[in-house]
Amino acid sequence: MLVGASPKRKEDGRFVTGQGRYLDDVRVPGLLHVALVRSPHAHARVVSIDHRAARALAGVAAVWTLDDLPELAVANVPPLVPEPKSRPYVHPIMAGQRARHVGEIVAIVIADDPYVAADGAERVAMAYEPLPAALSPESAVAPGAPRVNEAWPDNLVSVTASAKGHPESAMAGAEVVVAARLAYPRVAGMPLETRGVLAAPDPVGGGLTVWTSTQVPFAVRSGIAPVVGLQEERIRVLVPDVGGGFGVKGHVYPEEILVPVVARRLGRPVKWTETRSEHCLTAAGFATRSTRRGSGFSATAASWPSTPRSPAITGPPRCSARPSRSTPSTTSPGRTTCRTTAGSAGTSSPTRPSPPPTGAPAGPRPPSCWTGCWIARRAGSAWTRPSCGGGT
Repeated sequence: MLVGASPKRKEDGRFVTGQGRYLDDVRVPGLLHVALVRSPHAHARVVSIDHRAARALAGVAAVWTLDDLPELAVANVPPLVPEPKSRPYVHPIMAGQRARHVGEIVAIVIADDPYVAADGAERVAMAYEPLPAALSPESAVAPGAPRVNEAWPDNLVSVTASAKGHPESAMAGAEVVVAARLAYPRVAGMPLETRGVLAAPDPVGGGLTVWTSTQVPFAVRSGIAPVVGLQEERIRVLVPDVGGGFGVKGHVYPEEILVPVVARRLGRPVKWTETRSEHCLTAAGFATRSTRRGSGFSATAASWPSTPRSPAITGPPRCSARPSRSTPSTTSPGRTTCRTTAGSAGTSSPTRPSPPPTGAPAGPRPPSCWTGCWIARRAGSAWTRPSCGGGT
């Protein structure tokens, strides 16, 4: 292919004519289907599981919990990015006596039809004892917070620190410091095609073939191999057409390990297709996050130019970033303080800041800082032009 060429796409024809082949389109003989029973609690003790009604349903082949799958008792979902400095990573495939997050798998129903499996999952009677939960990053690291992993002294996974220069001294000497705590709500990608897994054991060679809607087939294979007791080269992970990923399908999920385990246990192919409700509940997006950020700004010692103002920039700059304005305060000589005056409550009416104090030299308006308003510094008796450089 020549650099700069515009080759024609080859795959569009089958997609626009409905001939794409996605995970749920894959069919193999003797296929069974899985439906999952999930915890509705962020933290709870599993008191009892009564699956007699589900087992009595015609077409249900099995109803299993962690007690029925001992190979999963110590199995882990591998991390997205291993962190050498973190505590031992623990992410169970299924919940045992304790559920640690909303949507964690507590039981599985296997049937010869996906709708029968779903009906069976609804008939599993669960009894929980809700426990205290940490619902934000702040509450998770608070003293005495409920621990996700009982073997850890707290919920702190790891601490990573890096610095360039001397940020602490730079912030301490900054003439203006702007700091804020920012909270990000939980968000997740929503591909048109939800996730899904199909695993089929090889009755002749003893291997395993897995189809999954993923962006990381090799990571999925590495996650499956130690749990099912096979070498990686004996596991084939195939990715059919993927109806969107957006990073949500960019790492290994519990279902991608659970379904192959069930298939090998039964000796039959097994499929799980995620519902949209499950995707909204358990697909790994960005959890609620909180971060504290700060920036420091220092003024220059250069005085304002004394050239006449240009007619195009006469008057002070317009401050329209917020329904408020900042005016320079010289209560502390040699240091600038932004004093904010609120505008009308709940309205957004841009206002102009006060003109420079008497004695400020004429010339072009000073550059605006983060609020779009003037920030001036008094150096002795002369007003100088601020600079937004020197921040950390």
